[in-house]
Amino acid sequence: MSFNVLSAQEKHFTPEQLISQVEHLFRESAETLNYNKVVELSNKIILQRKNYPNEIIAKTYMLLARVASNKGELETAFQFIQDGLAIPIQHLETKLCLQIKLASILSAKKQYQPLLTSAQQTIDILQDQKNSKYFLFALSYRSVAFAMLNQHEKALSDLQKIESFIKRNPSFAEHVTLLATLANAYYYLGDYQTVLTVQLKILKLRFNLNKLNNVDQTYYHLANAYYRLNRFNDAYNAYWEAKNYAEKKAALIYVAYANQGLGETLIKQKHYNEAETRILTAKELFYKNNLARPYLETIISLAQIKSFIGQKNKATSLLVEAEKLLTATALTDDYIVFYRLLAEMYQIKKEFSKAYFWLQKYNQALLNTTKPVTIASQTILEKITNNGDLVNNFASGQARQLTVKLAEKSALETSFFYKYQQQQKFIILLSSLSLLLLSSLIFLWIKKRTKKLKNTYEALEKPNNVVATPIQTKQLYQHDFNMARKYSYPLTVGYISISNWSELTFQFNKKIVAEVAREIASLMNKHTNEFESVGLINKGEYLLLFPHQNKADAEHTMNKLISALKLRFFANLGEFSVTIAYSLETPNFQDIDPYIFLSQLSDSTKIA
Repeated sequence: MSFNVLSAQEKHFTPEQLISQVEHLFRESAETLNYNKVVELSNKIILQRKNYPNEIIAKTYMLLARVASNKGELETAFQFIQDGLAIPIQHLETKLCLQIKLASILSAKKQYQPLLTSAQQTIDILQDQKNSKYFLFALSYRSVAFAMLNQHEKALSDLQKIESFIKRNPSFAEHVTLLATLANAYYYLGDYQTVLTVQLKILKLRFNLNKLNNVDQTYYHLANAYYRLNRFNDAYNAYWEAKNYAEKKAALIYVAYANQGLGETLIKQKHYNEAETRILTAKELFYKNNLARPYLETIISLAQIKSFIGQKNKATSLLVEAEKLLTATALTDDYIVFYRLLAEMYQIKKEFSKAYFWLQKYNQALLNTTKPVTIASQTILEKITNNGDLVNNFASGQARQLTVKLAEKSALETSFFYKYQQQQKFIILLSSLSLLLLSSLIFLWIKKRTKKLKNTYEALEKPNNVVATPIQTKQLYQHDFNMARKYSYPLTVGYISISNWSELTFQFNKKIVAEVAREIASLMNKHTNEFESVGLINKGEYLLLFPHQNKADAEHTMNKLISALKLRFFANLGEFSVTIAYSLETPNFQDIDPYIFLSQLSDSTKIA
């Protein structure tokens, strides 16, 4: 993100108008802010800051930090917040807003000691103003810091204060940011089941409140939890949704992280070619955005893939490339396997001192790996000797239960609140439209009757020996495939091929071939109903679509049709017999690309 000099053609606004725009955007939800609009406005103010009060300049930096965060540009957002906090301002709420945003960024960057300091400073300011929403958020970020610093009793105390605060102020139950912050803390502690429970509540909350601008991040964190719990199909689907939503808002950094997640999941599923494609896409985006650690992680993943598929030379080349980047970048627990890979590489090269160095590094990293926080059963002796740890673990367990309780309460209260709002809107809308309802019904009845008559005439005129063209068939197929995946209902796809169609077209003229095609089309239309689709995909190849039917349901129709085609006597072909091959399958939700599934379907035909 950068500031550019404004062109002379841009519309001129007075300072008073620009101040009004800043105040308006500052009151808007952070998730709904328009990136380009904020950058354009900030260009006009920051470059002419001497014409504006400090309060407005600080709020402008806050707006810039918000839109940068929405796109995943955390370093940029951090710098904007630092610039905003450096400005002397009198208005307490603006300063608190900047402080909370700083805590949010520090939490996302996993800098927990600075996070604790920042949250504590905010709480100290608000000791006499505990009804403020900023006090709630400061408590939540402090509880995250305490949890990550293994001070679970203090984290529990803060969570209890949060619950008490929400009881007094029910409107805060709908704050997605609060729940997401607590869920992320438990993710880094390794309590993935708690994370999964809370993130699912957050997802429900977002859809109930229609807060979908940053839903990509909820899907991403949900996918991470599924991945840690070895539920790789669910993880893949959630990463896919995260990627799609991030692409819609042009958040390329979040697209890169989602692609990285897809790649890692595909590696676990041993789909190495697809995994390589996803990892390469993420690698390019990380490189363009100068993100050193995730860029290094993608190189390590690519080296693993090359090793798995037997391309040892390419794997070695990637390991050497990654080793050069390692000096300036720390690895997370997920990628310490890289040390072992380096040790193995140098052992093969007979460079034993380097191999020993990296093996020692790997062993030390394993010892330092973050372990999930659990409440294990303990003997009486353990309870006596490890009483401090037991109290801490008990507090950790209570904190988890309280977090889940908060999430459930938030979802429930928001659901009632949302339904109440919808009911009020419905009553107002119904009363305003009551006079128009009768005329609308009459109009719709006339329109429906006209359409019904028109459809009847069209059905009478439509020949029964015609099927959809290849273009129409592909459109129908892709539409049915996507709808079935979106709304989770079964779709069975049938494929019929006249195996000797090329011989038929070689031996007979176009007129006879056309007659045979019409007879085949007539048989297919006769054996399918109005909810099923038949179409041509290539000469002599037909596709049948059975929405809302599983394979067993569609098999009956398919068998009758194949039998009818086999028994059909084509008088104009003489002794030439038509050979039929067919297949029938139901795609599942892992078949992301409809055309890959179609290719697999056509390869699995059997002769009738």
